[in-house]
Amino acid sequence: MTSSTVPPDNRVSRGGIYAANNTYSTLLQAGRDINLHQQEPLPTEPVPPAEIDAVRRAWVAENGEGKEIATAPEVLAMLGLDERVVVIAGPPGTGKTAAGLRALSELRPVLPGNSGPRLRLRLEHVLPDWESVEKDRFLLPAGHGRGYLLDVSGESARWEKPDVTARKFLGHAETLRKRGSYLVVVAGEHGWPENDPVLGRTVVRAVHGPPGDRIARRHIEQLYPRVAHQGWLQETVRDVDRRGEESDGEGRRAPLDDLLRADMHPGDAAALARELSRISESAGTVKDARDLVLRWRERVSTVFRETQDSADDRALLLAAIMLEGLSPAEILAGARLLLRDEKTRGIRDILTGRDLVTRLEAVQAKSDGQRVSFSHLPGYPAAVLRHFWRQLSDIQPSLIQWVKQLTAPKGLGAGRIPQIADLLAQLAVDESDLGPLDVAQSWATASDAGQDGASRLLARVARDPALGPEARTKLRSWASQESRANATVAAVVCQGPFSKEYPRQALTCLRWVLGRGEHDSAVSVAEEVVRAMGSDLRLLPRVWDTVNKWLTEYKQPDDRNHLAARRAVLSLLRPSAEQPAAILLLANALEHPDTVDELVQGWSAALSVPTLEAWCEEVLTAWAEAVAHGVLDADAVVEVLNRVIREHWMTGPLSTFIAGRAGTGYTSQSVVDLRERLILRWNAPRPVPPGGQTQTPLGAATAPEDDPALRTVTQDAT
Repeated sequence: MTSSTVPPDNRVSRGGIYAANNTYSTLLQAGRDINLHQQEPLPTEPVPPAEIDAVRRAWVAENGEGKEIATAPEVLAMLGLDERVVVIAGPPGTGKTAAGLRALSELRPVLPGNSGPRLRLRLEHVLPDWESVEKDRFLLPAGHGRGYLLDVSGESARWEKPDVTARKFLGHAETLRKRGSYLVVVAGEHGWPENDPVLGRTVVRAVHGPPGDRIARRHIEQLYPRVAHQGWLQETVRDVDRRGEESDGEGRRAPLDDLLRADMHPGDAAALARELSRISESAGTVKDARDLVLRWRERVSTVFRETQDSADDRALLLAAIMLEGLSPAEILAGARLLLRDEKTRGIRDILTGRDLVTRLEAVQAKSDGQRVSFSHLPGYPAAVLRHFWRQLSDIQPSLIQWVKQLTAPKGLGAGRIPQIADLLAQLAVDESDLGPLDVAQSWATASDAGQDGASRLLARVARDPALGPEARTKLRSWASQESRANATVAAVVCQGPFSKEYPRQALTCLRWVLGRGEHDSAVSVAEEVVRAMGSDLRLLPRVWDTVNKWLTEYKQPDDRNHLAARRAVLSLLRPSAEQPAAILLLANALEHPDTVDELVQGWSAALSVPTLEAWCEEVLTAWAEAVAHGVLDADAVVEVLNRVIREHWMTGPLSTFIAGRAGTGYTSQSVVDLRERLILRWNAPRPVPPGGQTQTPLGAATAPEDDPALRTVTQDAT
């Protein structure tokens, strides 16, 4: 970001437009630094340090037979031979992602133009922000000194034209070479055209993955020393006699050794080690650790067996999971809501029944009398939900309806929406089932907290490599439907992390919602989200470029996308200090004539839609007020609007803005002042170009003072 010194008269010439107000100079300068006319690449995010640490310090290089797993070394060898795009293909559970990160983390290239020491690459995940990998046009990232990892394993088997897709990725190699960067693509077992002599040349096939039990042990040894100190995962443990000395016996098996399985998925094994560290840090017991390794199956089965004849206790368990952190009495109220139990219990039943804390402890919850918790059993609540969802599948519709009731604005769980969203997201991913997402529809239309929860839930599922493509497709489907609830949830999701991780798909969803015939609450949410995305400095270039493409692509008024594009423009043009998209765009126009052209095009397009006339008038008035308060640069506004007047000053809202409306009792001073600025700029003398003819920036047009309508510009001001 740059800064500037403004002369005493507060007017700075910027390429023919005058910057007249410095109130928001910092923000305006930020706007000038944005390149609105350069296509943005697919979004990326840094690989977390924990992931890098794991592949560097806790790497397992041998399979179950003690032979070296060749995936990572082969990838590293190809990268070292200056292959800039390498593909790892193979079935799930073969450690493809970790192998790609391992190879990229070990690579030490010399960057172009750098004669110094070899450097470590900056590792980043590339997010697959496309609707159709074959049909969409997108730009792969190519920063300097980057190691990119792109996981398409969840969709590669469904590619319609795998050769087209492969060429897109491999064709990026030369650009990466110029930037000293590399790309590893993780594909599924099927999909990549390996048999093609060209497209299959840089494919490494992952056949064997590291044993899950060895991964867990290695992570414990290298990353979680407190767990290692417990001795839970040692292969053998010496018996200790009564004097505290080790016996000469053969030893006994360690508490968890018999439970670890070689066929554990590598990711599950790494997660297990991490969760065991949480058990250890919370002073968990050996029994807790064993149950965790077993994914709580034994404990859940025991609880369900002991509560087989008690719907009350099972409902209490579900309520405790959803309402964790609340008091026992509130948990009980939640359970009764699930059972639809509105009866008042007799005093005899109350006095002779088990006390509430005992009942909670029987289902493994802890209670101090003030709050109920499962913090001592990480992963147990998710395991219980999976059991209910899978083994008692008939409960699914009632369970979803109950969650909606709990999380209503005044419901018991209204303050727990983020935690419940995480539980449901985990359930959807674990079960590969989008059913839990149905709560998002009621959340999106209920409250701000509900909207945040819907966004959190769907964004998390959308990130999953396996279920994510299906979730993103469902989201786009909701956006295009007539149902207001579905359209609203699609728009709501786009206001959270989803818009940063998948901006292209977020904008597609918003376009569908903005094209709804009626301006309902779903459209209002979509307008707000478009403005929020446009106010993000990182997203603004993509948003502005996309909206301008909509304007040129959708020209038929009967096309819903025609209306959507023009609503999007007006959303971005509405000025706000809190959401400064319009401020940034006008600031950018001070330096870039192309942006001025696009602003004029946007205004012209919006003014041509009769149903948007009232909104156009509102935004024009908002521009005048923003100029008066120093939010928008006055001369940039005048330059844009005078060019719009040339084409549209007789259009309803613009004519009303310039000439006033008959019968209006009062016109704000800000509007009057902007009218005056427009007329003064129109009449301002212009430099005489070579050839001797004086021109106005608008070309031949009727001067405002010669038009009867414009002679009344201030007559309605009182």
